[in-house]
Amino acid sequence: MVIAEHLSVEEVEVIRDMFTLMDTDRDGRVTYEELKAGLRKVGSQLAEPEIKMLMEVADVNGNGVLDYGEFVAVTIHLQRMENDEHFRRAFMFFDKDGSGYIETNELREALADDSGETDNDVLNDILREVDTDKDGRISYEEFVAMMKTGTDWRKASRQYSRERFKSLSLNLMKDGSLHLHDGITGQSVAV
Repeated sequence: MVIAEHLSVEEVEVIRDMFTLMDTDRDGRVTYEELKAGLRKVGSQLAEPEIKMLMEVADVNGNGVLDYGEFVAVTIHLQRMENDEHFRRAFMFFDKDGSGYIETNELREALADDSGETDNDVLNDILREVDTDKDGRISYEEFVAMMKTGTDWRKASRQYSRERFKSLSLNLMKDGSLHLHDGITGQSVAV
């Protein structure tokens, strides 16, 4: 309930709707079977052992069912896991050599326009903004911090054109690294 008190109205409505969807017998509690069926309905890829573990951890009072407060905690945890996976995929789109860092040449390649050119001022602005430890490359942690704080690479330089950003976004979506967030269901939608 403490977590629920700090959610936005929209987040509370989405979670309440999910709880209602999963609580098929309308008794105000979600059983393991209801959770499993509900997660399948919303497209979760969690395996049965993971669902069992999630249920055990979330069932704080140990009564074998999730009340609304416990359900909120599960939902927040699942959203965090989902976001982490999206961040990892997006990071891997840039980290072509799998080194664990987005190096200057990888960023340059990702930001190239259709003619293969990259604006060096844009590249330097992005590195200055995102590379907080100033080692000349972007770590996964720096990338996630940029994503979570809402830093938009378009804003890193006024010279960065909308066309280039659109091209980068389309490449990320084609690659499967970028998913749009459905504001109605709160689900990620692959494009």
